[in-house]
Amino acid sequence: MKLTRRHFIKSLGAAGATVAAPMSFSVKANGAEDYKALICVFLAGGNDFFHQVLPLDSTNYNKYASSRNSTLVSRSQINPLNIKDANGVQFGLHKAMSPLMHLFNQGKANIALNVGPLLAPVTADDIAADRAELPPFLFAHNKQQEVWQHSWMGQDYSENGWLGMSMDVLSRSYGGLPNAFHTGPNTLLDAYDSDKIFVNKNGFESFKMLQNAAMRSSYEDNANQYYDSPLTAGYAEAVKQAMYAQDQMSPVVDSIPMDTRIPGSNLGMQLRAVKQMIEGAQLLGHNRQVFYVSLGGFDTHDNQVRRQDELMREFSEAIAALYATLDEEGLTDNVLTCTLSEFGRTMHDNSREGTDHGWGGGHFMFGGGTTSGTCFGTYPDFTRGGQDDNGQGRLIPKIAHEQYAAHMVKWLGMNNAGLSTVFPNLHRFGGPMA
Repeated sequence: MKLTRRHFIKSLGAAGATVAAPMSFSVKANGAEDYKALICVFLAGGNDFFHQVLPLDSTNYNKYASSRNSTLVSRSQINPLNIKDANGVQFGLHKAMSPLMHLFNQGKANIALNVGPLLAPVTADDIAADRAELPPFLFAHNKQQEVWQHSWMGQDYSENGWLGMSMDVLSRSYGGLPNAFHTGPNTLLDAYDSDKIFVNKNGFESFKMLQNAAMRSSYEDNANQYYDSPLTAGYAEAVKQAMYAQDQMSPVVDSIPMDTRIPGSNLGMQLRAVKQMIEGAQLLGHNRQVFYVSLGGFDTHDNQVRRQDELMREFSEAIAALYATLDEEGLTDNVLTCTLSEFGRTMHDNSREGTDHGWGGGHFMFGGGTTSGTCFGTYPDFTRGGQDDNGQGRLIPKIAHEQYAAHMVKWLGMNNAGLSTVFPNLHRFGGPMA
């Protein structure tokens, strides 16, 4: 089933008053306490979350250790966390991620365990009996990156991204400046009506060609003409939107310096740009903002220990610094950051001191009213051939990626009718992750 724009808008109308009431996107009107921002950090390549968060009890740690050899994380490399799952399993965080400990200790961070794409709940017995309804193209980087950024519409995924469609719902009566920002290629923010703005490591940069009066006049003349060709007309409309965004956004963003307390790493520079837009939210008239940033290198088929150490440090230092600055401004609870990744890694390591493409994985959440204590989901059984093994050493997800995504957009203000519009398959799992 393909969800077209016409059907999407119709579904909003059919929901009527049950869909979230149109929101005013003016911080001035609603007050700073109503402001919320969601930052999605895509860990590209397939992150081995269970190299980063580990069980502290002997039973579960020994099962993990029996599956790992060259990639084993020793007990001496683990800092205890104040987080347990519903079964009482307590966890620790890899010491390479020590900069994040204060967020966990303050109750400003949590984890979600064994999350992944699912069409319906599935068990190892279902897979063994060949009666499982499985998502297509499992374990393929490009397809699973797309799946994670979309929602299921029958056996296929949506035309647009789940966060872009969510902003269509939440801001459908909002006609002002775009409030979705990205630092690189993605489909997560693709939408039917909402626009997204590219920001680079230097933040929002004006189109230099439009700073020349003669060039701008030429672009305006061409953009305002009538075109029979849909392609040319679409390009002209994009130029007009770009000029409008530049005229409105440049004066605001140019007045806000980059926060150099956030590291100058790849991810850090992206988060500097995010912080700049957050600081400009009130002047831009936004009380909701969404962001897509990414960090690559997680396809650790070889040399996993060294590569993970480098990536964990970059990720942890950048996130910790961002929240240190947000905390000073009283915005920690207003900004929720979550991780995404196309899949986890195999339970066992390979002969090249790495791990291979998995299925279920884990994810981090910071700020946004997040509390520690009990995590989302339960720690998987690392027994080869056990209840959580799909038969190939890949963990079977227990939380659907749509449940995880729905948890985020529900925090943004989406109600159940809106969730059903964006995630029509969600009813199979009983609702958002909780």
